[in-house]
Amino acid sequence: MNYLKVLGSSGSKTKFSGTTSFQVYKDIVIDAGNILNVLGNNALDINHIFLTHSHADHITDLPFIIDNFFEQRRTPLRIYASKQTISSLKNHTFNNEVWPDFSKIKLLDSEEYSLIFIEINVDEPIYLDPLKITPIEANHINGSFGFMIEKENSNGYIISGDTHKNAKIWEYINKNENITALLIECSFPSNLGKLAKDSKHLTAKYLAEDIEENLKRDDLQIFIYHLKSSHYEEIKQEIIDRKLFRNGGKILEDEDVIHFDLRVTESNMISKDKFDKILAINLELSSELDKDKLFEMILTLTKELTHCEGGTLYIVSKDKKYLDFKVVQNTPLNINMGGTKDNITWNSLPLYLEDGSENKQMVAVVSALEKRIINISDVYNETAYNFEGTKKFDKSTGYHSQTMLVIPLINHEQDVIGVLQLINKTKTINHVIPFTIDDEKIIKAFSSQAAMALTNSLLINSLEEFLNAFVETIAHAIDAKSTHTRNHIGKVAKIASYLAQAIDSDETIYKDVKYSSNEFRQIELAAWMHDIGKISMPESIIDKATKLQSMLDRIEIIKERFEVIKRDYEISYLKNEISKDEYKKRVQELEENEIFVEKVNIGGEFMRDEDLERIKEVSKLTYKRDKETIPLLNEDEVANLSIRKGTLTEEEKDIMNSHAQLTLDMLSALPFPKKYNRVLNIASNHHEKLNGKGYPRGLDEKVLTLEDKIMILADIFEALTASDRPYKEGKKLSEVFKILSFMVKDKEIDGELLKFFHEHEVLKKYSDEELKEFQKDKSEVTI
Repeated sequence: MNYLKVLGSSGSKTKFSGTTSFQVYKDIVIDAGNILNVLGNNALDINHIFLTHSHADHITDLPFIIDNFFEQRRTPLRIYASKQTISSLKNHTFNNEVWPDFSKIKLLDSEEYSLIFIEINVDEPIYLDPLKITPIEANHINGSFGFMIEKENSNGYIISGDTHKNAKIWEYINKNENITALLIECSFPSNLGKLAKDSKHLTAKYLAEDIEENLKRDDLQIFIYHLKSSHYEEIKQEIIDRKLFRNGGKILEDEDVIHFDLRVTESNMISKDKFDKILAINLELSSELDKDKLFEMILTLTKELTHCEGGTLYIVSKDKKYLDFKVVQNTPLNINMGGTKDNITWNSLPLYLEDGSENKQMVAVVSALEKRIINISDVYNETAYNFEGTKKFDKSTGYHSQTMLVIPLINHEQDVIGVLQLINKTKTINHVIPFTIDDEKIIKAFSSQAAMALTNSLLINSLEEFLNAFVETIAHAIDAKSTHTRNHIGKVAKIASYLAQAIDSDETIYKDVKYSSNEFRQIELAAWMHDIGKISMPESIIDKATKLQSMLDRIEIIKERFEVIKRDYEISYLKNEISKDEYKKRVQELEENEIFVEKVNIGGEFMRDEDLERIKEVSKLTYKRDKETIPLLNEDEVANLSIRKGTLTEEEKDIMNSHAQLTLDMLSALPFPKKYNRVLNIASNHHEKLNGKGYPRGLDEKVLTLEDKIMILADIFEALTASDRPYKEGKKLSEVFKILSFMVKDKEIDGELLKFFHEHEVLKKYSDEELKEFQKDKSEVTI
């Protein structure tokens, strides 16, 4: 491949830039301004240095490149220059005063001198396989050259050297179509034109005039170098304003690599435009927390940055044994799988083989295991990895995978969390080229931010999963406190979720209500947490299945008392204290009272006044124990049996109802994130009423939100239809909506919401899933 590496590009030496030097082949350099800083120990490989002229910024490293590696060198360092330049070097540098004259010092263990000067002349080419290097005239000090570098069956280029306006350069270019690129100096801003002219350099103005006057071609790629650092930004802006770049050219930076056959440049420095784009992308990534959207975004943006046709994003599995496919994209094939689309069903890539050894067959796996970027220029000729899957894909789709770039995504803990695999970088449509070092650097910079964004998203997702699991676990624990209400919370969550989804999709009365995914989750979380206050409720109250239940159901004790009274009647009969008929009458009445007490003990929706009076009459019955006369029912038992609705006394109801306040207190202590800041109110308001007569805060319809109303209705509807209460069967829908309609009239619940729920298909959906068949009768809302 025909390429040039920029070792130094500046017209001034600074901490951040080196002076002119270009590596045109592995052992050939033009000028010696910055060889050592860039090549380091690899500078030992340099055997040929061509000098444009003798100014210090072009010869800086010459003394050191021979001195630093003198003991290791096995061949002479050859310097190619004009007669004037060689004379200057001998007289003023290698003169045994400023520096040893290495041209007279032999290599160790050799008869050859370590430094050889070779005089060259304009238009007399030097052939160093595979290059032909021809000195051309430069308009600078005496003995100055530019160089034309040519390679058989490849594009050639010219390096101008330091020069003022020079028609000769353009003559070479105009008459030789194989010269496709020019590297030309531009040292000063145009307002220093006189200085540039006197010192025989170019400004942007002079260069523009030279191009206008002399260039007869429109396909020449123009690169610019040798900008004086003190005027860099000013010169750069002039160059941009005058549009001096041509055909993909640029201002050269140290360590740029130009591929002349591909007409592309790899830059050590990320361009400002790309840097700004990466910054914008980073901001975009950091603001996206939805992991599926983020997966998709990372691959899409990576493709844009590298101009490639397709790619795959893998994520390391939770057990760290596989790379899971998350997103697959291919623009020519119109493939866009995973992410926010359907899940990918392809088999994951195993990181380890069955014997436990590392899987070194698959390129994406190797990139993950070895934490390195892998750049492949020809997939079908690559033997280090198994590409059978890629080839099978190509065969089935008619695609041709050629170039590939694989990048591990490494988080702040230096753990690989995923891999990006990019396919087929393109220069133009259907023109696939290799991924460049520039691509590697850009994607490496991007991938660290992508890994950070992914880590944040996955961490937040795992915290969400933990929160969900924790909340549901607590909810199940609360339900499990009672065998009679064990599914209440889950069913309320289901009703609330169904209702919210129905409202979100409605185009009638709720057409202006749209919920985000966070708002949906907020309602669902509130439903799962609405009874969290019950965690502190005594089990004797939560699980009180009958009116007389405490540690045990006291009805059994009362039944024993009935038996004692029956025994006393029998003794009175045997002693002839009462007649047989009286005895039978008393026993019959006693048995009827026992049946009555057992029945009222179960509890119900309503208790008649005459039943309350009968309990008082039954309580007057007495039995004897140790000659003491004792009432059949004590005051506490009478009070419990006299409960009109359900099984709880007023005191017990107060304790039970306090769970709403406890829910409020407990949730108030939790630092909910901003997106869940309404969970507290939605959860703790489920016993409020629109008329302000609910609890714990007595809020009314002016304060209660639609989400509060959803929770209120869900809680009541589940309680009415529940078939696991000990004192009642689940009500039929006709009964439920009759009761709910009355509650609307009493301004306890929202009538509009009730009617919507009754008419929407979600009622049938929930009924089919949770209600018994006898409950699903015809119903209506009358409000």
